[in-house]
Amino acid sequence: MTASAPLGYHCAWSGPGYFVNKAHKITVLIGWLMCWSAYGESGIEYQHAYGFLAEPRYGEDFRHFDFVNPTAPKGGRIRVPQMGNWDSFNPVSEKGRLGAGLGFWSRDTNLLWDSLLVPALDEPATHYGLLAEGIAVAEDQSWVAFKLREGAYWHDGKPITVEDVLFSYESYLEYGSPAVKTSFGPFSIEKINNREIRFLVPPEHRDNPTIPIQLGGILVMPKHYWKDKDISKTTVDPPLGSGPYRISEFSVGRWLEFERVENYWARDLPVSIGRYNFDRIKYDYFRDDQVQTEALKGNVVDVHVENVPRTWFEAYDMPAVDEGYVKKVEYKLGKPAGLWWPIFWNLDQRRFQDVRVRKAIWLLSDMEWGNQRSYGFWGIAQSFFHDSEFAALGMPSEDELKLLEPLSGQIPDTVFTEPFKLQPNRGGGWARENILEADRLLKEAGWIVVDGQRVHEETGEPFHIRFIAVSPALGGSFIPLTRLLKRLGITSSIKSPEISNWLYRNQSGDFDASSIWFLPDNTPTLMIRNSFHSSEAGKAYGSNWSNLRDPAVDTLVDAIGTATTWEDYVTAIRAFDRVMLHNYYWIPSMAKTIEAVAYWDNFGVPEYDRLLRLAHVDTWWWDDDKSKAVRRFTGDSN
Repeated sequence: MTASAPLGYHCAWSGPGYFVNKAHKITVLIGWLMCWSAYGESGIEYQHAYGFLAEPRYGEDFRHFDFVNPTAPKGGRIRVPQMGNWDSFNPVSEKGRLGAGLGFWSRDTNLLWDSLLVPALDEPATHYGLLAEGIAVAEDQSWVAFKLREGAYWHDGKPITVEDVLFSYESYLEYGSPAVKTSFGPFSIEKINNREIRFLVPPEHRDNPTIPIQLGGILVMPKHYWKDKDISKTTVDPPLGSGPYRISEFSVGRWLEFERVENYWARDLPVSIGRYNFDRIKYDYFRDDQVQTEALKGNVVDVHVENVPRTWFEAYDMPAVDEGYVKKVEYKLGKPAGLWWPIFWNLDQRRFQDVRVRKAIWLLSDMEWGNQRSYGFWGIAQSFFHDSEFAALGMPSEDELKLLEPLSGQIPDTVFTEPFKLQPNRGGGWARENILEADRLLKEAGWIVVDGQRVHEETGEPFHIRFIAVSPALGGSFIPLTRLLKRLGITSSIKSPEISNWLYRNQSGDFDASSIWFLPDNTPTLMIRNSFHSSEAGKAYGSNWSNLRDPAVDTLVDAIGTATTWEDYVTAIRAFDRVMLHNYYWIPSMAKTIEAVAYWDNFGVPEYDRLLRLAHVDTWWWDDDKSKAVRRFTGDSN
């Protein structure tokens, strides 16, 4: 990658991931000098962005992202509700519950620490340099290199160095969660010089074009701060950061407040212009979604993402909404809608290893009826990647068949003979034909009815299902299904434990049926692997909660990771989606196709369409005139 560029053009290279910059037609001399400036001391050619199987939208000379207001004023505050509680500020340790604003896997919403790269919210899968001013990938994908920016510093004024990156990576490998170790474990890291580092990629991972994104998302920790502290332990001492905010005040488990760092080192970079506008960001924790709604109505919090349909349509009948002081807006995001709290089975239990049992229970669900009762709030999911090009609709394409046919005999025959469709319901809550078919499937699988109780014909074991739910509201949504299960002689119980206990039971396999959202982004390679690959089943603190171990699924997950074109990537995900659906491993239910947001009209909001996520914390700004009007309405003299 040290070859000279054509005269008059900036250096460019393209491969499985594109590193492309715009042509410069100024003069031959300037063009050559601009090319040379892209090289590090090592001779490696760096680019300003990494586009996953696509060309970056923003060139190296871009001034700011299009989804921000570059002249947004700084000031004010935003109060955001959170569910559950927290007890740690340390993202390295596998223990503890991180406070809001400190998420490991979502650097674009991490307020305290910077990473090498950050995503653009208006592109499916492009990341731009933050701590790294440049990224390079070997032509044979055997390494990924980053060149650190000069002038980056910690909140205490000390410079951010290559040593900090080395320390962070080694700490994650030694003390991180299984998901973190799985993601970063295959790679080794080396220091090239005082500004350049290189990750070495083993041969079996070189076909995976998401690796630069994985590595670029590493949160960099300050080595000098942790020198005399145990980074493997949870902590509630506010740690040293480098990002746009620092922790100011908090009450453990209850609330957490950040204050803006006025001399943030990256405040004038194109990736930061127009962002991080609030002086203070406060996260308040609640144990119930309904209480969050009441907190919004009571002006205790400023914004609330409403997830309960009835609440969205009925609970906001109040003067503040009528007179425009509280806004209700429905946003569409630019990523797959996925699945909203689908039910999944503990596949370590033998009964759920039988596809006939899983299909029998799937037949009882009536999503059309459920959505009618929910005011049409949801999309009805027919895919793990609902409302996206990843969804496996219709029959397999020729390219899909190239992946699926070698798995014949390991996957259901229906994959090849019929498209996946919703249960044949009539929208009435239950269908007699479905119950009869479910009964037939259960009997075929060895589960018969004796004295009104479904039992196994050989062992006499009663068929009982322990459902666990993250909240009472979610637990209540299981009741229609449990009533139909009772018609088949299957008993059940529904528990909604405290969130930490719910998490522990899911991770330890102490359940029969549970539910979690599956909300993928536009590069869900890692999420798919962590959630469904056999290598992740049974791991403490892992993400494969259903304990799925299916060699055919593993093969398709591997194909997703090794796709070298966008078309191959989409094809592999569709094939995976199709096999998951026809196996009935999960019960697809609703899809959250909109983000229903209610907020007090204190803010300026940039105009944008279908971003990858809601961006209220980092792109909105405080509007004094609007805020004064709201205070007059509420009678707040402060």
